Amino acid sequence: MINVLLNYYNFDGDWARPHLNRIFAPKPRVLILPLAYRETQAWDNDSFLSIYGKGGEKYDNILRPFLSYGYDEKDIAWLNPYDGGNHLALIRNADMLFFTGGMPEKAIARMRQLGIVDAVKSFNGTVMGASAGAMLQLETYHITPDEDYDSYGIWQGLALVKGLDLEVHYLATDVQKQCTARAVKQLALPVYQMWHEGGLLIEDGKVTVMGNVEVVK
Repeated sequence: MINVLLNYYNFDGDWARPHLNRIFAPKPRVLILPLAYRETQAWDNDSFLSIYGKGGEKYDNILRPFLSYGYDEKDIAWLNPYDGGNHLALIRNADMLFFTGGMPEKAIARMRQLGIVDAVKSFNGTVMGASAGAMLQLETYHITPDEDYDSYGIWQGLALVKGLDLEVHYLATDVQKQCTARAVKQLALPVYQMWHEGGLLIEDGKVTVMGNVEVVK
């Protein structure tokens, strides 16, 4: 498995492209899994499509980097948890899974509800994710307080990636530095602090830093 951990949907930038060109070169079949949304954003098919459907609030922003790698819009599949579709078949037919941002524990809970956790864990292709979509790939991750979380916390991910933790959207704030230090001590793992133009490419356990990333051990 290849894992790509990102902050945002900017992986077509010069900081990432040299590392990812070869991954996108064979035009892997991409499935986007937008499952980390807040309950106030989507609660049924119509509200989900207003965010992630064609013309929706986040649709173009998520799709844009894939188009820059030579994809057509029709080449990208989207998993809609409300459409009653065969979600396991979508995963089986994909070469690359892309998890969008939001709240990681909500994405994992929805995967359990949809019955796709085992399929994701046994997936043999490339798994990419931005923000929450990166964090949920980890075995264990910490949460830094922000507009969604009132306090620091430790959560369990899917364990697709082991041996590291992340501080996403890093801006060197005092609270981020404090939470990084706390996580390093508590988890006994290196914490990769990813600035906006920063990410990690992980192949067979080998970590390659892309762009602006700092590591605290």
